[in-house]
Amino acid sequence: MGHAEGWFICRTGFVETSRAVGLVAGPIATKTAQDEWPAFGVIEVDQPLVDAAALAIDRELRSLDSLHLAAALMLPHDDLVFATWDHRLHAAASAEGLQLLPDVLD
Repeated sequence: MGHAEGWFICRTGFVETSRAVGLVAGPIATKTAQDEWPAFGVIEVDQPLVDAAALAIDRELRSLDSLHLAAALMLPHDDLVFATWDHRLHAAASAEGLQLLPDVLD
């Protein structure tokens, strides 16, 4: 992420990130992650995003993961790197032709 010109996240990612960081590293780390939130470009959950996410049902994704993939697909793909450590979301993003971080999951 240090090499990126910008970071983008679906609005729902704030909740997911705060929760995940809190579970792994505790409340101080959660506060640090939340303080970084303004550095992200936010893709809002609106009707076009929801419609696009609903079409991803054939990818066997969870609801929030469908929103994340649909949000990424709304961005220009030229220099986009999609970061995920979820196996299903990784496979779906790969099938959509997105560059991934990490390249391969174990």
